[in-house]
Amino acid sequence: MSYGFNPSGALPRAMKILLIANVAIFLADLLTGGRFIHVWMALDPDRTLHDFQLWRLVTYLFVHDLTPPYMHLLINMLILWMFGTPLVDVMGERKFWWFYITTGVFSGICSLVFFAVTHNPAVIVGASGAIFGLMFAYAHFFPTQQILILLLFPMQARYAVLVFGAIELLSILSVGNIAHVTHVAGALYGWMYFRFEDRAVQFYARWKNRHAVRRELEVKKTAEEAGQVMVDIDPILKKISQSGMGSLTRDEKEMLKKASEIKRKAKSKLISLDDYRKRK
Repeated sequence: MSYGFNPSGALPRAMKILLIANVAIFLADLLTGGRFIHVWMALDPDRTLHDFQLWRLVTYLFVHDLTPPYMHLLINMLILWMFGTPLVDVMGERKFWWFYITTGVFSGICSLVFFAVTHNPAVIVGASGAIFGLMFAYAHFFPTQQILILLLFPMQARYAVLVFGAIELLSILSVGNIAHVTHVAGALYGWMYFRFEDRAVQFYARWKNRHAVRRELEVKKTAEEAGQVMVDIDPILKKISQSGMGSLTRDEKEMLKKASEIKRKAKSKLISLDDYRKRK
């Protein structure tokens, strides 16, 4: 039985970018005493909501606490590497990036809502919200992988994530500087993402192809109308072959004209659909 993590040999590009970006921004923030980067990138509820500085919903993921011994950054980067590396391999880089950023944004929005309701002006920093989402994703893909809790107690990933989530949920109303709501929101987003992923993909595919589907329905409807009209005018065509055009009544001539228009309309739509598909 294996414990811990077994990242593949080379560090994925996405992980290199994330680790380097977090460390570089932290060092720059540390060297400037938090006067610039922290001020402009942290998730400050007042500035985000009142001044519409919405970029903070993403940038706060790359800002960390500057208090020595800098465990906030070290722990987050360690967990990011542990859970993120195998996820990049199994999800693919593009999907991993989308999941990581959207988890962070969702966590930030939930935190803003919570702090607005409770009138708590706490400023949020750190990648913890997105990392909790990664933990849930890891449990989704590797549910039976053993994790050593506190480096002592082995537990399957699916149960470990539930334990961590329960602890954070019970800690939401506690007094402290840890944004427990952000953590819970990250785990919640991870659950929703994989619970509704297939439905979302199907919905997007239908929305993307809505014009082609509508066009096909119109062509089908027109073709059916043309077919029905040909059945209706069959007696008229027989009459023409026997007695000529002069034998038709006014109503029969109108029906013949209408049938010609419908047939021409159906033909033009079929041609347009073929052209549309070629363009696609």
